[in-house]
Amino acid sequence: MHYDRNWVLAAYRAEHQNRRNPSAQILEEYDQTLFDRYEDQIQKQAEATIPLNLFNRSVLMYFASRADVVAAATQVRHAYEFFRNTQPTP
Repeated sequence: MHYDRNWVLAAYRAEHQNRRNPSAQILEEYDQTLFDRYEDQIQKQAEATIPLNLFNRSVLMYFASRADVVAAATQVRHAYEFFRNTQPTP
């Protein structure tokens, strides 16, 4: 998987509230869908103060997937803004 399994599960659950038994294959396909939609923008909009390790990329993906806008670039921009404003900095 491209993202942390728990964050993929959280995104899946938020989007598919009535599906309670997704198979491993469905989750892997969903992870790929999320990766295809968000990863390019996560990388393009990277900020020096936010290391793009697996955990942070997964959090950014989740925040982006919950944004109330349509365009992936805008979703990721909102995710970065929310991340900056809510996560402790070293």
